[in-house]
Amino acid sequence: MRKKREKGPKNLVRKWVITIGGFVVMQIVFILTDGTFLEANSKKLGDVAYNIVDSKFFYDWLILYVSPIFNIITLLAVLHIIFHGTKDLVRISIPRRSSN
Repeated sequence: MRKKREKGPKNLVRKWVITIGGFVVMQIVFILTDGTFLEANSKKLGDVAYNIVDSKFFYDWLILYVSPIFNIITLLAVLHIIFHGTKDLVRISIPRRSSN
C-alpha cells in the first residue's frame, strides 16, 4: 500500500528546502552561463516578451546579469518565493478549528 503524504510542518519544511534549493541551483547555472555562448537569445522570444525584457526597468534597476532573460526569470522566481512565503505564514498563523 502507498503511504499517505504527511501534512503539516514536516511537509512545509520539505517544500521550502526544495524551493530554496531549486532557486540556488538556478542562480548557479545563471552565473556560470551568463556572458557565454550558452546564454539564451532574447530576440527569439517574440515581440511582447522581448519588449518586456528590453524595458528600461531591467536595464536600470535590475542589473544582476548581462542577459535580460536571466534577470526576468530571477525576478519571477523571487516573486514566487515571496508569494508562497506569505501564504505559508498566513496559513501557519491562523489556527485551525477542530472538527469535533
